[in-house]
Amino acid sequence: MGGGIGLLIAGGLWLWLGLASLWYGWPDIRLAFGLTGQPGTAAVEKCVTTGSGKQTRTDCRGWFTPDEPSLSPRYVQLPPESGEGQEFRAQMRPDGEWARPSGTAGRLATLALPAFGLLVLTPVPLVLAFLLGKERRPGKVFVRTTIVLALAATALCVAGMVGAEI
Repeated sequence: MGGGIGLLIAGGLWLWLGLASLWYGWPDIRLAFGLTGQPGTAAVEKCVTTGSGKQTRTDCRGWFTPDEPSLSPRYVQLPPESGEGQEFRAQMRPDGEWARPSGTAGRLATLALPAFGLLVLTPVPLVLAFLLGKERRPGKVFVRTTIVLALAATALCVAGMVGAEI
């Protein structure tokens, strides 16, 4: 009985990790792909690094100039991977406090976290088929599909991490 509870807890944490990655990445995806917010251009004015070691944190701020000529520029927080003097296409959140890159690199960067969530969740059907199936061996097509999906999610996650550094 004790092993079953541990397996249930581990499975719950596994699902939580995958779903939380998707949940927390969704607002940035909506922003980067222009589904919400105000389009414009961001210019990084300054980046300040505080702390040391594992407690290091970088805060970047700059000006967001909306594409709409009737709106005035705003001083906003920008992603920590931004560099001083950098200028890029961006999308400002509806609250007007943050702007995220909306070009190809920015879109790729926002996909890294949800792709990780998909990677974590990809083997769930395979594991359930193994645990609940009568045969105890999922079919070859099922296994191959799971492998292809895991490789695609891994590629998207890596592309997102590389995109964040561009």
